[in-house]
Amino acid sequence: MVKTTLFRALLIPTAFLSLTACGGGEDSESTAAGSTTPSAGASSAPPAAAAGKNDKELCGAFKDNQEKFQEAWTEAFTSSLSDPSEEPDLTVVMKKLLNQMSTDIAEIAATGSADSEVTAALTAYSVEAGKVASAADPEAEAVGNPAFETAGEAAIAACQKAGVDVGF
Repeated sequence: MVKTTLFRALLIPTAFLSLTACGGGEDSESTAAGSTTPSAGASSAPPAAAAGKNDKELCGAFKDNQEKFQEAWTEAFTSSLSDPSEEPDLTVVMKKLLNQMSTDIAEIAATGSADSEVTAALTAYSVEAGKVASAADPEAEAVGNPAFETAGEAAIAACQKAGVDVGF
């Protein structure tokens, strides 16, 4: 049992990190402010769209988010390594972390320009992460879902094009 727990604790985060190799910040305030700007008037709508974060800023936020995801994932399993009786329910932990990751990435993407390749890639990745989080077995879904893997790779590639190294 301890071998299985240790294996899962080390393998699963590594698999997620290889798929999610970027991070993001907490941009929910920027998103909320951006969503109220267009309602102020039709003349301010085009400048508001152009005022989105640039790709480098989006990728920096995405990378930060993924580093936080990695830390949270590792922390969730630290106690089970020292005391197997405190092993967390893997499904619950994965659902919670993936839901948070999906939400955070969507908030980051919402601050970007609508015509940005990075914004599109982050949005697609957020959607796929949400699908994995809502699966009955998120562990199996994450490992066996080519759309999730492809979306993660696309987000990494888009950030690399923007000049942000997102690899771990």
